[in-house]
Amino acid sequence: MFRQILDMLSPYVSGVNALDLIAHIHDYDRWSSFDQHHQAAQYCRAKMEEYGLEAEIFSLPADGETLYGDWIMPRAWDAKAATLTVLPTEKRGEVVLGNYREEPCSLVVYSKPTPPGGVTAEVVLLEGGTKAEDYEGADVEGKILFTRQSARAVKVEAVKQGAVGIISDYLPTYDYYRPPLELPDTRAWERFGPDYDYGGWGMKKGDTECWGFVLSPRQGQWLRELIRREGTVRLHAEVDAHFYDGTVDVVTGRIPGRTKEEVLMNGHLYEVGAIDDASGCGLAIEVLRCLHELIARGKLKPPKRGIRMLFTYECMGMMGAVVERPDLFSNLVAGVTLDCVGGRESLCRARLGLSHNPHAQSSYTDTLLRLILEHLSRTDKLLVNWEEKPYVDADNLIADPTIGVPCPLLIEHPYTFYHSSADTPDKLDPERLRWIEQAVATYVYFLANAGEQEARWLAEEVLNEAQREMMEAVSKHITRQYEARSQRGKETQGDLWRQLAYLQVRYGLALDSVARLAGRRAEAVRADLEPLKRELAAAAEQGFRRAARALGVPARKPRPSRSRYKQQAKQVVPERLVLGHSRLTRIPRKDRAEWQELLKRNHITGEVALRAEFWADGKRSVAEIEELVAGETGVKEVRLREFYEALARYGYVKIRGG
Repeated sequence: MFRQILDMLSPYVSGVNALDLIAHIHDYDRWSSFDQHHQAAQYCRAKMEEYGLEAEIFSLPADGETLYGDWIMPRAWDAKAATLTVLPTEKRGEVVLGNYREEPCSLVVYSKPTPPGGVTAEVVLLEGGTKAEDYEGADVEGKILFTRQSARAVKVEAVKQGAVGIISDYLPTYDYYRPPLELPDTRAWERFGPDYDYGGWGMKKGDTECWGFVLSPRQGQWLRELIRREGTVRLHAEVDAHFYDGTVDVVTGRIPGRTKEEVLMNGHLYEVGAIDDASGCGLAIEVLRCLHELIARGKLKPPKRGIRMLFTYECMGMMGAVVERPDLFSNLVAGVTLDCVGGRESLCRARLGLSHNPHAQSSYTDTLLRLILEHLSRTDKLLVNWEEKPYVDADNLIADPTIGVPCPLLIEHPYTFYHSSADTPDKLDPERLRWIEQAVATYVYFLANAGEQEARWLAEEVLNEAQREMMEAVSKHITRQYEARSQRGKETQGDLWRQLAYLQVRYGLALDSVARLAGRRAEAVRADLEPLKRELAAAAEQGFRRAARALGVPARKPRPSRSRYKQQAKQVVPERLVLGHSRLTRIPRKDRAEWQELLKRNHITGEVALRAEFWADGKRSVAEIEELVAGETGVKEVRLREFYEALARYGYVKIRGG
C-alpha cells in the first residue's frame, strides 16, 4: 500500500540537506542559552518559508512556575561568557580549564552569575557530595567544590555546606556505548535542575542557585594530581549569566491538506547536541521540503490531511503546546516523534529504535512504521540496524490516552556522544539520515491520504502481527517447559493464558484504532472489525490448547482470585483528572518518602506506575488494570488500589466505588 509512495519520493530525499539544516540548528542550540534558542526557532521558520511552507512561531512562558499538565516550565537563562582558571604559582603559570565562548559545555547550564570581577577561592576535592555525611572532615565554606559526581546532583548539599561554586569531571558511562575512558577530552553537558526531582528538569523559581563548571576526564585527572602535589590550589571563576522571566518558542510548519485533519512530526529543539536533538527538527523540515516539492511538481497529489511539524522544549514545551494550542492537536489522526536520529553507527554504536505507543493507546501506527522499516531493510542499499522497543517517554507523550494522538518514536539512545560536547554534526551520517527520511516521509504522506481501503489493509496487518505474537508466545512457553523438564501445567498454563488474553486486549485496541482513518465510512469499518476480533480470540484459544496438548496437561484457564483484596479491587474504578502523566508535582515534599514506601510495598517498580496511569480510563476497575499492567510490564503481584487512592488525595485521579 505504501510502496508506490516510497518509490516516488526516494530519489528526492536528501540526507545532505538534512545534515546542513541540522548543523545550522546546532550552531545556535549548542550554547544552551535562551537567546540562542530563539535564534534556532527563527532559523527553522525562515527555512520553511524559504521552501514555500506555512510556518509559525508562538511562545510559552519560561518563568519557572507555569504548570502545564504536571510539568513546570523552566526559568529562562542567558549566558554571555564564563571562564575558569587555575591561578599561577612561583613554579608554574596559570591554566585555563574552561571558557564558555570556546566550549559551551564547560559551563553548567543554569549557572548563576558570579559577582563582577569573579570569584577567587581554594578548590576542595571531594569524591562525593550528594549527602551531608560526604562532607565530614572537609571544609568547603567559601571554597570551590571539585567532585566526580554530577554537579546537578551535588548542588543542593554543596550550597548548604557553604561552597561558592562546583567543578565536576563527571562523564557517565553507558556500557557498550560509552565505556570508561572512551572520551577523555569530552565534557558532559550538565544542567542544574530543580532542588527536588519533580515537574521536569528545568530550574524553577525558588530553587537553589549556584555556578558550576565541567571538566573533561583528562582535565579532572590533571587537577587531582595538581592538588595532590601542591596541597592548596586556587582558582578564579567568572560567570556572566542571568535568570529572567522569558519565553520558550514553539516552531511549527506544515503542508496544508484538503481537510482540517493533520499528521504530525514532533520532537524537541534547545539541547546541546547535533544528534540530540537538532537531528529530529532538521529531518522533519527536510521531509516537508521534499514532499512539498513533489506536490508542486505534480508527482504527488495534494494530501487529504495536512502534514505538520512541531518542535519546542522537550516534554515541558510539548505539554505547553498541547494546552495552549488545542487547535493544533484536536484534529491530529497520528504522529511520529523524531528524537536522536541519523548518527553514524560505527561511531555512535546505537541502533535505530522504533519505540511503540503505550499499550493503553495501542495503534496501527506501530505496525505501519514497522512495515515501512522492514521494506527499506530489504530494498535499500544501506544497511541500518534497527529494533522495536517498548514505549519510552519523550515528546511522544502526546500518545498518552488523555491526549490521544497515536505516536511511535524513532530514537537512537543511548549513543557514544549523548549529552556531551562531542555531539557534533560530524557524528551524523547523511546516508542514514536519507534512509530514515524515506521512512518518515512515506509514513506521514501515506497517513495524510489514508481512507477506508488503507484502514482495512492496516486492520489485516495488525491482525497478522497479533497472531504471530501469539504463536511466538505459545512456542516460547512450550520450549521453556520442555527445557525445564516440568509438567506443572496448572500454574504455567495459567501464565500462558494471561499472556494470550492480554494480547487480545492490546491488539483489539490497535484494531479499533484504524477506524479513525476511514472518515465517513468509520462505522462500516468498525462493524467489519468484529470478525477480525473473533479471529484474534480464536487464535488465543487455539494457541492455548496447542500448548496444553504439546505438554500433556489439561487446558485449564486460571480461575479469578477470590481474595478479599481482589474483590475490593474489582469495585474501585479510577479515572484520571490531569492531562498527561504525573511528575509528582502535586505531592508535597514532606510526603515523598511515604510515597516511595507505598510504591515499594505494592511492587510498583520500573515502568509500572506510568503504565498504571495510562490504563486508568474511568471504565476499568483496579483489578482489571492490575492484570493489564502485569501483561504489559511482566511485573507480577502488582497491587494498585493504594496507589490510586494516594493519587486521588493529590488530585491526579478520581475514584468511583470502593
